[in-house]
Amino acid sequence: MQGSTTNIKLFALTLGLLVLTGCATRERYENELQGWVGSNIKVVMDAWGYPSGSFESPTGNLVYVWDKQGSYTVAPTISTSIFTGSRGSGFGTGVGFGFGDRVGLLRCQTYFEVDKAKTILSWKTQGNDCRK
Repeated sequence: MQGSTTNIKLFALTLGLLVLTGCATRERYENELQGWVGSNIKVVMDAWGYPSGSFESPTGNLVYVWDKQGSYTVAPTISTSIFTGSRGSGFGTGVGFGFGDRVGLLRCQTYFEVDKAKTILSWKTQGNDCRK
């Protein structure tokens, strides 16, 4: 039973560390974008590659667009159970993966408006996956 308790503690610790280190946030993403304001658009192209497209804004400036898309299926689930019966009691923890027809779409469009010298003036994002 002691080995089982150690495994549960190790699993909980690993899961906790993954959650803490893997949290992508919109705030982090927006801070990165804001840090590029005043820089040449080449800085973004060096970091992200070529844009998906561009267009002219109503003010005559050029707007570059990066479009990131993806999808996901049902996420892993963690279940914990306590069971009792006529032959004893116990505790169980499990990780399961669900596969099915539930699919989510992820998308982030990032726009950078630049002046004639290609200096970034502003940025805007749109979508449900604008995180870093």
